[in-house]
Amino acid sequence: MVNKSWMKILMVSVLITPTYFLAEQIGSSSDDLVKAAAYSPINEVNEVSNNPGMLRASVSPVDQQAFINEVVPYAQSTQEKYKVLSSITLAQAILESGWGKSQLAVQGNNLFGIKGKYLGQSVIMPTQEFVNGQMVTVNAEFRKYPTKAESITDHALLFVNGLSWSKDHYKKVVDAKDYIEAANELQKAGYATDPNYALKLIQVVESNNLAKYDVIYDKVTSQKTISERAAVTTTSGHTVWSKPYKVEGVGYVDTAGNYAGKVVDLVSTATTARGTYHQFKYAGKMTGWLDARAFTIYDKLEYDKSFVSRATVTSPVGNGIWSKPYNLEGRVSTGAGTTYANQEVKIEREAKTAHGVYYQFSTNGKVIGWMDKKAFTLHPYDSIISSKQVSLDGQITSDVGNAIWTKAYKLEGTTLVAPASTYRNKDVTINQEVQTQHGTYYRISINGKFIGWIDQKAITLYDKASYNKAVTFDANINKTSGHAVWTQPYRTIGTTLVSSASNYAGKDVQIIREAKTPKGVYYQFKSNNKVIGWMDQRAFLPYDKILTNIKIDKEATIENVTANSIWSHPYFSVGTKYIAGASAYQNKTVKLIREAKTAKGTYYQFSIDGKVIGWLDQKAFKFYNKLESDIVFKASGKITNVTGNAVWSKPYQLQGTTLVSAASVYQNKQVSILRKAKTDRSIYYQFSVNGKVIGWLDQKAFTNVK
Repeated sequence: MVNKSWMKILMVSVLITPTYFLAEQIGSSSDDLVKAAAYSPINEVNEVSNNPGMLRASVSPVDQQAFINEVVPYAQSTQEKYKVLSSITLAQAILESGWGKSQLAVQGNNLFGIKGKYLGQSVIMPTQEFVNGQMVTVNAEFRKYPTKAESITDHALLFVNGLSWSKDHYKKVVDAKDYIEAANELQKAGYATDPNYALKLIQVVESNNLAKYDVIYDKVTSQKTISERAAVTTTSGHTVWSKPYKVEGVGYVDTAGNYAGKVVDLVSTATTARGTYHQFKYAGKMTGWLDARAFTIYDKLEYDKSFVSRATVTSPVGNGIWSKPYNLEGRVSTGAGTTYANQEVKIEREAKTAHGVYYQFSTNGKVIGWMDKKAFTLHPYDSIISSKQVSLDGQITSDVGNAIWTKAYKLEGTTLVAPASTYRNKDVTINQEVQTQHGTYYRISINGKFIGWIDQKAITLYDKASYNKAVTFDANINKTSGHAVWTQPYRTIGTTLVSSASNYAGKDVQIIREAKTPKGVYYQFKSNNKVIGWMDQRAFLPYDKILTNIKIDKEATIENVTANSIWSHPYFSVGTKYIAGASAYQNKTVKLIREAKTAKGTYYQFSIDGKVIGWLDQKAFKFYNKLESDIVFKASGKITNVTGNAVWSKPYQLQGTTLVSAASVYQNKQVSILRKAKTDRSIYYQFSVNGKVIGWLDQKAFTNVK
């Protein structure tokens, strides 16, 4: 609290005496002390005013504190840089400028009455000075600062740089451990001739609690590791720092605005006298410290469970609807609760966070979102949402947690008939289905007698076959995992288990019937002429039917062996067994003796030296032309039709034929024809150019043959 009696004494002093910044020194005869009035980077020789332009008005406590708040950051900044205590800077500024109300302070931001120019700027003020031993009023030029910060810096530099003849003149002031020592060292250094100057400074410091501003670094009073997710929601007035704000060694990292709306990880929290700060990571990278007020920390989910109930939205005002329970990470607004005011809804789930309990709700089967439970009034009973007549057959297969009721569960007046386990595995008929907030329920009878109502999840409905027809084909049972053999197509009425499918793994069987149900297609099969049962079609690999199988007489070479094999029958026909890889006969010339076609392709049975080897896909064979004749044929001609033709080492497509060149190399050449050969494909000429034998070319490439 400000000492009002001291303030009264101070203001009287302000009105009738000069300021204390060397006011008495200027009246002395020491030229050196006049020079020492203040040091500036512009001019070492400065003068100060005897309270120029001082306002003759009292200063309210509110204005006093406003002045302190304004200049404290500058004083602390110079203390951090130059080590001059903020309390001394503030006390002197209060005394010299009358709480910043002097005209010199108002017009020139000059708090200490320093004369001269600052960066070429000045202001003229009347001031009282001693001239020839007499106090006179003169107009003088005083420094005009852009802000009060520069005035305070000038003041600090006087103490740091000392006097022209004594650089360490104010060293003890700078090195003082507290304001009392600093004030007394100022007095000893001759800063003012007023014997009470140090006392007055101390009184200003203590009456205004200025010593607290000497503590420019905050201390961390507590710090701990945390693990929270948060969003940066308030960035105005906040900055990201390398340490908690104002802790010694803190440095600027970034503006908080660059993280506005970002979701971050909080890893540490620290408290100082100034506030609480969180250290955070963004995108996995450690970023810095930010005031706790900048964050909205997301809640953690304590639980989220199914909770079914009928309810009415009775208190929607002030409640929003969210995609997740309020204040969970990732939640977004999906509407206002008032949209569903007084509507009946279904509660789907219940969740709890630090903020409260929330319900997820739906209407007409559509999930709307989450809202505070206080917005709802729950009803003790369900209502019937829909009801319809049905004709279904099923079996009670899931009795755990289920029961049979006189009405659909949770309807008013419902009573228990029996646990569902009483009718475990019983076949039932269903003639009515109703839907309530809790689910769908069936009205069941056994052997024509009404039993009660049961949740549909307790019933496995029998399928109805859309067709069941006779078929005939062969297959191999090659996939048994997850399959079984049944007396009827699976899950149709009367179905019972015959055996595991694994009992027939790898067996060849005959398919005799095919049926389709909503669950799939099923085959009835025989093995060794005995009907076994029904199984899912996915367990079978049907054999291909041989469409044709005829006798042939051809020669070919086995060349394309990649991915081809030799089989005992045309590939994937009944009885097919693997013989060998086609590579065992690569480049062998073989005799083709039969040709068979299936849905998958064409296959040849072949022999070598009269021995039947097996069947192979036609794509594995290379067929060559047969040479019917090869005679001497002396003639000449011209090669003109080269398109689609080439020169070969033998007549084209004879075994061992290789390419010599494109026919275009010899276009319009006059050549000599040496031989004529005929194959089952065409007629070819062997020709020479300038006595050199070139090769064989289709006769259609020649003209003017003579």
